[in-house]
Amino acid sequence: MINVSRLMTGKAGRNDHIRYPSSRQPAPKVMVFNITRNCNLHCTHCYSGSGHSVFTNLPAVKWISALKAAADMGVEHLLISGGEPLMSRDAMDIIREASERGLKVTLSTNGTLLDAERVSRLKGLVEYIGISIDGPEILHDRFRGVDGAFRRTLANARRCMAAGIRTGFRFTLTRMNSQYVDFALDLAEREHADRICFYHLGYVGRASADLDIDSGERLGAMMKIMERARESAFEILTADNSVDGILAYFLTGSQHVRSLLVRNGGNRSGERIADIDPDGNVYPDQFTRFRLGGIDDLGSIWEGPSQQVLELRDRRRIERCSRCPYFEMCNGNSRGRALASSGDLWGFDPSCYLDMVVKHFEEHMPPDAVSA
Repeated sequence: MINVSRLMTGKAGRNDHIRYPSSRQPAPKVMVFNITRNCNLHCTHCYSGSGHSVFTNLPAVKWISALKAAADMGVEHLLISGGEPLMSRDAMDIIREASERGLKVTLSTNGTLLDAERVSRLKGLVEYIGISIDGPEILHDRFRGVDGAFRRTLANARRCMAAGIRTGFRFTLTRMNSQYVDFALDLAEREHADRICFYHLGYVGRASADLDIDSGERLGAMMKIMERARESAFEILTADNSVDGILAYFLTGSQHVRSLLVRNGGNRSGERIADIDPDGNVYPDQFTRFRLGGIDDLGSIWEGPSQQVLELRDRRRIERCSRCPYFEMCNGNSRGRALASSGDLWGFDPSCYLDMVVKHFEEHMPPDAVSA
């Protein structure tokens, strides 16, 4: 994730020690557990292909064992996701175990199942709840495949905030909702959310390239987000497109921002973050289907490290990216989108909009405003 608020204002965020490490990390500090593929909604852009069908979950003992391995590896943050994680009867046990092991737990949810009882049980166990919003009510419900989803989600977000749980929104950019970036930002401000994170679309599950926006639309959306970050009291982040950080550098012209981005190192999937899907497969992140191993191997994948992890650490093989003057801030961007769109893990990420950024600033700023 890119902390846009930090880059645009200089205000430090809660987890910046993970985003801007002083040295290379031997194993991920963030782990995603997709504990179920079951869901009470049927979202157009679901990365796990979840829905109303009944899927068999891995036994809780597998996840508890993985928690121990993750803690032993030095994982600090655990993201519980799905499917809809609260559809799993083991969700609370897994969350409680993670919290007792000292992991900082984030719950990623559609928000519809956050009733009073669940919120009461979650208080004190989770550090943050991220709730998905796709736009205004009619559009959101169409995305989610269920009428009334928006109202339930928003009511339950308010319930979490009233309980004192840090709560915010997640918004995935698609061609159907990119024009509602301002709506999402206004919603976060009006509801006094702690943060909002804008996700670039990953081409996996039901999400495909034909749902994505083009480079011009992406730049327009990101410019709005960057400008709002200058003045917003809540935290604004983006996820899964390292060009966002380079855009912030162009906008600020700050060498300090550049140094933060170099420390961040761009996309570090498989190094700084890893993901376990509902079937127990270990991947670099939620959107990259390059298998690193299985849930039972979790403790050994980064010990060697494995050949797959070594491959991910060497991104200079991406020919087009290796020649880019901003490579050290980006690291080749999303390998998941490259793999999904071309079949080549080392192909070009089609959501890279750096050329559009450079063109924009060549046309609108003095040529010496920002130096590479």
